[in-house]
Amino acid sequence: MAACGAAPDGVTQDAASPEWVPIPAENLLLIDTEKGPVTVELNPAFAPEHAARMRALSASGTMDGQRFYRVIESFVAQGGLKDEAAIEDWATLENENDRPYGGERFVPLGNEDLFAPEVGHIDGFPVGRNADLEQEWLLHCPGAMAMARDTDPDSGSTEFYIVLDAQRYLDRNLTIFGRVIDGMEHVQALKRGERAIENGVIQPPEKGDLIERFRVASDLPEDERPAWEKMDTRSDAFEAFKTSLRVRDNEFFYRKPPEVLDICSFTAPVRPAGSD
Repeated sequence: MAACGAAPDGVTQDAASPEWVPIPAENLLLIDTEKGPVTVELNPAFAPEHAARMRALSASGTMDGQRFYRVIESFVAQGGLKDEAAIEDWATLENENDRPYGGERFVPLGNEDLFAPEVGHIDGFPVGRNADLEQEWLLHCPGAMAMARDTDPDSGSTEFYIVLDAQRYLDRNLTIFGRVIDGMEHVQALKRGERAIENGVIQPPEKGDLIERFRVASDLPEDERPAWEKMDTRSDAFEAFKTSLRVRDNEFFYRKPPEVLDICSFTAPVRPAGSD
């Protein structure tokens, strides 16, 4: 997903532009895998307890040496603690699948959606909303990071998954607490299991890819912390970005596509801080 910060024609990305806002170091989760590094932006505004759990797991070192043990093509890559005794050391979390409707920073996508009455973005994250239910929630778009669980909605604790392809039917059923902002190509390269065998759990003697390090940037020495910034989804630049994706008027399209966007077909741009 490193290329998601690339600007389409007509979108200016000036390093000093107010359209770009920094991502706090305490919200940057850094996962070093055998396939390469992955950077996740945590979302404590929607899932404060789940974001806090990721920080606690990071600080404890518990995730270092764990594996992505269940990876299903076009579905999810699941990793974390697999040993039941180790999992018991971490209390289960009450689900944070949605929150009260009305986030004032919500910016509508601009067209209808199949799964929610309203979709758009809040601070870079794709969001669904329903005024009748008075709820809003994060979406299972590619790169979303969420907590795995058992049948009990409040049974998640230490096992996470990253969405490989849109799974919108899972919205509001599991807690999304972050999104991959860099390194999605490494997630997509993870070793797969067979869905028909143990629901995708990678079988011995094979092993899933290693989580070498699992760190939050704010726990690193200041001079070692990566810095990222994201396009403000309330900005004119973001509107121009969406228009460039919605309006396909290049001469290549001799049959003009409908001016419609799928909320999961693109990501709000991010980039290393200070780049242009």
